[in-house]
Amino acid sequence: MFSLSVILPIYNVEAYLADCLDSIIKSIEKANCKKRIEVILVNDGSTDQSITIAKLYSSKYNFVYLEKKNGGLSDARNHGLQFANGDFVGFIDSDDKVSEDYFSSILKAIEDNPDLIIFNWYDFFNDAPMADKIVRGMDDENFLWTIQPSAWNKIYKKRLFNEIKFPKGKIYEDVGTMYKILSKVNEFIFLEQPLYMYRKGRQNSLLNTINPKINHIYDVLEDTYKFYFPEINKNQLAQEGLCYQYVKLLMWSNMYRQIKYYKLNIWGFYKKMNETRTLINNRFPNWKNNKLIDVNSFFFKERFGSNYIEKIDRIGKNFPSTVLLLFIIIFKNIKRK
Repeated sequence: MFSLSVILPIYNVEAYLADCLDSIIKSIEKANCKKRIEVILVNDGSTDQSITIAKLYSSKYNFVYLEKKNGGLSDARNHGLQFANGDFVGFIDSDDKVSEDYFSSILKAIEDNPDLIIFNWYDFFNDAPMADKIVRGMDDENFLWTIQPSAWNKIYKKRLFNEIKFPKGKIYEDVGTMYKILSKVNEFIFLEQPLYMYRKGRQNSLLNTINPKINHIYDVLEDTYKFYFPEINKNQLAQEGLCYQYVKLLMWSNMYRQIKYYKLNIWGFYKKMNETRTLINNRFPNWKNNKLIDVNSFFFKERFGSNYIEKIDRIGKNFPSTVLLLFIIIFKNIKRK
């Protein structure tokens, strides 16, 4: 039995796949843990040289190689899970890389038998790591619901996926899975080390293109809300945590994507944010008093400035205030970068 299975969905990443696999091999060799690690490559219907590269590495390093019709990232992850033999599982995107300490640090943490392991990561553009850009895997290590939703900066007990799967066909598949997973987590470990390197700026990445699928975020959040409903009113942690993520994801992360999507159609942007504001107020009437928003006040102050609750509340409230706040936020965050 393997201690850990890592699953790599592969789709047309011939330019990046060898670098990703080389980083995995280097980390395995440093940890001297080949017999404890199962690497599963899932070819999700690639049409480029990714197939040749994946087969070559699988043959040379005894990786598991699977092929399936193209079904998207979620479908490939779910497919890989069916073949995973490890007590724990992790996911690596095939255009990213892992650090040399990835496996040694994770295997050490596994000894404490947590349900979930969370770690920090580096952002990098192509081959230029941003050494000063460490991204935290949790906004606050004392509050599990402040985890970032990405699937690849975590290691999971495999049993967490017995009933929960990645949602097929949604570009926010991580959001649609991670916050459901938390319902099954009792013990977790947070590692301060940046063990993963996330590639930013890929031109064909759905999250880096102007795409109406950005509205999938509403679908996956609403699906998560229904997952907890009607018990959510009895589960204070889930209620506070989900409220926090609605506000953070919809009124910040997705808001920026809506700006890019609507471009000069400011009225269209306003109507979308008005709908968003109404949704949050209907789901969480007391969101302004949310404890986790207060705990992570630095995040919101950095982006919205002081009186951030008031400013968030003004987004979509009426057209003039939305336009004014829109320009203030854009200017402030251009300066921040």
